Amino acid sequence: MKNKTTKQSNQGVIIAIVLAVLWIIVTAILGTLGYYEYNRDVFHLMIIITVVTPTIIFGLLFTAFSNFRKWTQSLNIAMLTLPHAWRTIGYLFLVQWFYGLLPAGFAAPAGFGDFIVGIAAPFVAVAVWLQWKYAIKYAVVFHIFGAIDLILAIVTGTSAFGVLPENLHMIDPLTAFPTVIIPVSFVPLLLMSHFMVFAKVVLDKKSKKQV
Repeated sequence: MKNKTTKQSNQGVIIAIVLAVLWIIVTAILGTLGYYEYNRDVFHLMIIITVVTPTIIFGLLFTAFSNFRKWTQSLNIAMLTLPHAWRTIGYLFLVQWFYGLLPAGFAAPAGFGDFIVGIAAPFVAVAVWLQWKYAIKYAVVFHIFGAIDLILAIVTGTSAFGVLPENLHMIDPLTAFPTVIIPVSFVPLLLMSHFMVFAKVVLDKKSKKQV
């Protein structure tokens, strides 16, 4: 029975990876076609829709299908945490801010937030993998911070919240290919991984209470 469950879990992971790759390909194609580019005087909804769609789909599947919830519970928190290490690339936002290429209102929170998450990710993943005391609590805090960081970056980038009017034009190049791949391809997948961790933690707590 255990081998069957493990096999189903592995199959689910493979399917998830395939879907993620397809998502990246589709959004990259849309990016090359310029569907995410917009002038600052027009509120562009395409990026927001692209970012929230995977999470909404996950929520619907989680709510409607018990087998999907079981698969979610079988996921490894350490493996969902480790991919966030690549977010150390956020230091590039800080570099562009330093050279006056990005406004502080966007680059500072997005850059520092991503860099902190990226540095912390391997340590949190190792703590969970080795089952250190309070590791799950640290992981939850990590994923809450990581989710807020992504949401804040998207809100700032699409609405220009906190950015001076004279600096708005600096953000626009981020909606062009290939830079736009980061917010429309990887941010949604990373955001969904945060919610996968939250869902797993909740399910695990319920299982322990029922025992």
